[in-house]
Amino acid sequence: MERLRIASLFCGCGGTDAGMLGGFTFLGSKYEKHPVQIVYANDIDASAARIYDANFKHKCLVKDIRKIKAAEIPDHDILAGGFPCQSFSIVAQNPPRLGYRDENGRLFFEMCRILRNKKPLAFVAENVKGILSANNKHAFPLIIKEFEKCGYIVSWCLLNAANYGIPQRRERVFIVGIRKNIGRKFYPPDSTHRPESDLLAERKWVSLKRVVFPHAKVPKKYFFSDRAHKGLHNSNPAMNKGRAQDPEKVCNTVGAHLAKVSLNSTDPVLKINGRFRRFAPREVARIQSFPDTFRLPGPDTAKYKALGNAIPPVLMWHMTERLLEILVKGPAEDARTGREKRSYNMARICSKNTLIERILDEALKSLGLEYKRNVKGLPGKPDIVFEKNRLAVFCDSTFWHGRHYPECVERINTNKSFWKNKILRNMERDKKTTKELRYLGWKVLRFWDTDIENRMQAVIGKIEKILGAQK
Repeated sequence: MERLRIASLFCGCGGTDAGMLGGFTFLGSKYEKHPVQIVYANDIDASAARIYDANFKHKCLVKDIRKIKAAEIPDHDILAGGFPCQSFSIVAQNPPRLGYRDENGRLFFEMCRILRNKKPLAFVAENVKGILSANNKHAFPLIIKEFEKCGYIVSWCLLNAANYGIPQRRERVFIVGIRKNIGRKFYPPDSTHRPESDLLAERKWVSLKRVVFPHAKVPKKYFFSDRAHKGLHNSNPAMNKGRAQDPEKVCNTVGAHLAKVSLNSTDPVLKINGRFRRFAPREVARIQSFPDTFRLPGPDTAKYKALGNAIPPVLMWHMTERLLEILVKGPAEDARTGREKRSYNMARICSKNTLIERILDEALKSLGLEYKRNVKGLPGKPDIVFEKNRLAVFCDSTFWHGRHYPECVERINTNKSFWKNKILRNMERDKKTTKELRYLGWKVLRFWDTDIENRMQAVIGKIEKILGAQK
């Protein structure tokens, strides 16, 4: 298969590109190569570009994207870019959090400019969670609208790196667009790991101890001085300084300012045998899921900044895997006929992660609610589960779950008896599942697909009402 071409903007030290290319190992898991090639890479930060150039055959062009003409960028199939996040970050207080009113906060327009000119098959843009609330929540809808105006079916998702086997809580927003004439919409990759509190999880979050060095092997320069310890001891406990990480748990977010981390900040640090220390650059790389084969030339300050700004390669690998699945493989039913095609279509209807589930999933994610998807350990494998509140939610197809039975049967032209019995079995199964869940002490909500599509506010309202009543 011919490899898809990628143009990488705001590439930094290469987390995006390493993940999209694949072909690396992290914590014993192999992430296979993807059928892609990087045809262009650009960033304005020369120190980050030096790290990039040490790891890729092609070189990063160090230049302001605003000064690059679209014609200078080779034709490509996918445009990728983590446009600058400082203007949207909730920690960006000095300078103020200006969002799209800031010059850097408008750099997503440069991606739009190139999309309109080059018209690739798809694009992937990344930014911090704070973009959702920037400018009193006005910035994000504007950004989505601008991307849509470029001729793309645009969707977005908020992903936590820890849910993909990365030893770090790192929530990032991904905006993905697929060219309209392709007629497909992106949906996020399924989580591979879940928190320790999730009793039904097959694989738990990866702990920090898996990636940090033995205490005795860490150079003294990464330990804080006695003066720093004394300052922490005398500080106000309410200030929440010196956030020592529990090595048995996943790490908090590592940022671009790790070079300046101190015990007077809220950045993650380690405390071992009563002594505090910062993470070494290679440890930060591991926390970000860079393989140990990834070279880190240059001074520590440049490494910390580049690594803290990077997209975790493993997270980007999963995003690319899903995007290629949608772009390259596409719907498979066209190759099937007759009984094969009917069986395939029925399997899709009964499968998890249906379109209607994804629509509700995106709406719930935008509210920051915590839940699980397609839980196998409960009767009926509910589509969405709020475990703490013991609420199970199902997304039901109007037709196949018999909302208007028997009128719906009249719409069937062939094998009417078979499909009639199928719908009746579905209806009986739904009643049985609801009864079993309620017997176990669960609240159950069932929503029709048409309500999720057309009455989302009412759907969300019912869910929030139960969650609020059980707080």
